[in-house]
Amino acid sequence: MTQNDALAAFLGPELFERLQWHRLSHQQRDAILSVFRAGLGAGVQSGAVSTIDAVLARGKVLICDDGSRWQAVEQDDAELIEDWGAGALVAIHRQLVYRLDPYQAAEVELLRL
Repeated sequence: MTQNDALAAFLGPELFERLQWHRLSHQQRDAILSVFRAGLGAGVQSGAVSTIDAVLARGKVLICDDGSRWQAVEQDDAELIEDWGAGALVAIHRQLVYRLDPYQAAEVELLRL
């Protein structure tokens, strides 16, 4: 999942389209992404900001320190989550998990046991 995909999913398609992302310079895009990251870091409009407690099954299962459990949707998402490892700061919103520093995103589903 690219930064563009993650930002579009977070903002929703209508607002993302209004940004006219394709017309923005790299400097403008970086500025918008910086604000986006800061908002997530502060917990603004994010479902939850948490720290990864454990990553299991080669990244397929993510357990946060708040006790929530998430399952990676795609194999490439699992590989990304596995690279993050325990201790990474993440925000979860609209079935996306965002690593806050450096910024990355993966698609997840709530894991029900």
